Amino acid sequence: MRFDWVNLLATVIFVSIVVTLILAVASYFAYKLREARRPKTAAELRQEGQSKVFFEAYEPKDAAPVAAAEKV
Repeated sequence: MRFDWVNLLATVIFVSIVVTLILAVASYFAYKLREARRPKTAAELRQEGQSKVFFEAYEPKDAAPVAAAEKV
């Protein structure tokens, strides 16, 4: 059997094209899946009468209230 560069390169190019198409389709479906479960934006929450809170104030439940002078 004779080694042929043209057949080898054609096979490599064909395989790379097929793999590229498969990855493109997979990434498109992953994007659509991510967009379907994205969180609501601040504008959408304002329309519903809610607000977007990133942080909540921490208040310990068991600790007694401390006066401002004692904190120093």
